[in-house]
Amino acid sequence: MSPRARLLLFVIGLIVLFTIINLMRTRRLKEEYALLWLLAALTLVATPILITPLDQIAFFLGIEYPPALFLGLGIIGLLLIIFQLTLVISKFSDQIRTLTQEIAILRLRVDALEKRGKEGEEELETPSSTNDLS
Repeated sequence: MSPRARLLLFVIGLIVLFTIINLMRTRRLKEEYALLWLLAALTLVATPILITPLDQIAFFLGIEYPPALFLGLGIIGLLLIIFQLTLVISKFSDQIRTLTQEIAILRLRVDALEKRGKEGEEELETPSSTNDLS
C-alpha cells in the first residue's frame, strides 16, 4: 500500500475516532454503546500503521489476499455492533412492555377512584336536596 493511501486511511481513522469521542463528550452517544465504535475507530487508526504485520498474519493464516482478512474482520466487527444493538433493543422492548402494563393498571385505578369520587359527590348532594324539600 502506498504511503499516500496509508496517510489517507490514518486521517480517516482519526476523524472517526475524534467524532466518536466528541459524541461521547457531548452525551449524544452513551459510553455503553460507544465501546465497539471506539474499537472500530482505533482499528481504523492502527491498520495503516500496522499493515505489514497484518499482511504477514494473513499469509500465516493461509489467506493469499490479505485485504480479505481485513474485510472478514470488518464484517465480524459490524456483526458485533449489530449484536450489541439487538441486545439493547430487546432490553428496551421488555421495558416498554412492562411500562405499558403498569400504565394500564394505573389507568384502571384512576378510573375506579374517579368513579368512587363521583359516587361520593352524588351521595353528598342527594341528602342536601331532600332537606330543602322538607
